[in-house]
Amino acid sequence: MRIPGGIEDEAGFRAALEAGRDLIRPLPEARKTPFEEEWAEVPARGGFLDEVMDFDADFFGISAREARNLDPQHRLLLEVAWEALEDAALVPERLQDARVGAYVGLSHLDYKEWQTEEPEFSWAMGNAMSFAAGRLAYTLGLTGPAMTVDTACSSSLVTVHLARQALLRGECDLALAGGANVIASARMMRVMTRSGLLAPDGLCKSFDARANGYARAEGSGIVVLKRYRDALRDNDRVHAVIQGSAVNQDGRSTSISAPSVLAQIALIKAALADAGLTAEDIGLLEAHGTGTALGDPIEMEAVLASLGRRPANRTLYLGSVKSNLGHMEAAAGIAGLLKAVLCVKHRVVPPLVNFRTLNPRIDLAGAPIVLPTRAEPWVTERSGAFAGVSSFGLSGTNAHVIVGPPPAAEPGQEAPGQEAPGGPEGATGFVLTARTPEALRQLAARYGEFLDDLPEADYPAFAYTASQGRTRHKIGAYVAAPGPARARAALRLLAEGAASPDVVPFEGAPGVEVTLPRRVLGLPHYPWQRRRHAVRPAAPR
Repeated sequence: MRIPGGIEDEAGFRAALEAGRDLIRPLPEARKTPFEEEWAEVPARGGFLDEVMDFDADFFGISAREARNLDPQHRLLLEVAWEALEDAALVPERLQDARVGAYVGLSHLDYKEWQTEEPEFSWAMGNAMSFAAGRLAYTLGLTGPAMTVDTACSSSLVTVHLARQALLRGECDLALAGGANVIASARMMRVMTRSGLLAPDGLCKSFDARANGYARAEGSGIVVLKRYRDALRDNDRVHAVIQGSAVNQDGRSTSISAPSVLAQIALIKAALADAGLTAEDIGLLEAHGTGTALGDPIEMEAVLASLGRRPANRTLYLGSVKSNLGHMEAAAGIAGLLKAVLCVKHRVVPPLVNFRTLNPRIDLAGAPIVLPTRAEPWVTERSGAFAGVSSFGLSGTNAHVIVGPPPAAEPGQEAPGQEAPGGPEGATGFVLTARTPEALRQLAARYGEFLDDLPEADYPAFAYTASQGRTRHKIGAYVAAPGPARARAALRLLAEGAASPDVVPFEGAPGVEVTLPRRVLGLPHYPWQRRRHAVRPAAPR
């Protein structure tokens, strides 16, 4: 994932959510080039990434010339898709005979504003929507369905629905789904400012009396989807299970961009029916919640009608990640889904940032709906165990996805990702590899830090994931260590470029193979060796 605030992993996102962090800030000065004059005319506050033109093109076999012509959103998708597969301990080379789908959501094409010359063919491919999914499939060798979806703000959640449907129909056996959004010019910001969509203070004040527009945001997220029975069979690590999903359209509402309360009610009810659940089963709603005077009351009316009729002791928590980081537009839905998965997994409801007083146009009428102002434990005995995620497109296309925990394991059956009793007692070492010596040293440092807090019992899972769940690059090292303490010491020496009797460097294939049962941990991702690729020069530093 790429989330404003320098967040790139689950732990960082969870910490920001539970702390109620406000991740809105001014656009970094260096990023205003080459449109300094245009940026001076519009509000430049939002959920911005630090840098979007830096990219490890060599890693993906992309020439410098082609990388310059490549939309930064496509670049983000390549990196985040790779990291998602690493998180799942799935090596791309081993997936090329499988049917793997790629579903990505995009909407804006700001990088086209950077072009100063007659475009060449690589520019056309690098900035065409269809090539976002096509390049991902080509680079990773995926042969299942591949498509780019543009339904405006709902794009990335629609991709999750489409990928799930393809899995259920047997069109693919694994799927990547998500989206990206990069604000690379001031033009669309100017259009949105003039339209009145954006909040003057640059904050999303979802469901608050002060709601007066939203803040734009950048980022990317991708999830790896698999049929649950197949995940059990393959002993995968399962973060959550999608119970149901639905997509519909506003149809003839008051205007082409106006939301429809009836469509939103029908959408949520359709997702509940698809999941085989009732309104009481939903304990958390991750709302669209843009913080607009028109949209918030309409959404809450739909929530009351579809989820609000429940016993007084069955609380429905309501939040919106847009209050933390702004509206990631085409990637907004996947940001909401990632938040919901973390809430389901850790049973914590984060606060709704910027919420003070309920919008006077919203009447909860005694309904047991809570807009939390601090992090609260999610007690399923007093609330449903499932989370719903809504994403509504400005184009009128809406999506809703319901997620929950993996079903409890039956007696004698191990939960996915857990080592069955009776297996090997432990690991004696592991392999780590990278494309360059510098990347190998950085990866060793990251692994060493990760091992600081690793329980001894999880060391075999660490060794399996590092050795078998990551791509084997040409430069590597075998670390001979039977436990975390010895491994930490060896990794720190490797990170410093120093010799260790427990480290055996190699190029090509390691002299030792690590054979362990599949048990997956979420390890630090690959250390990208980025440099700037852009068709215009950077701002002077």
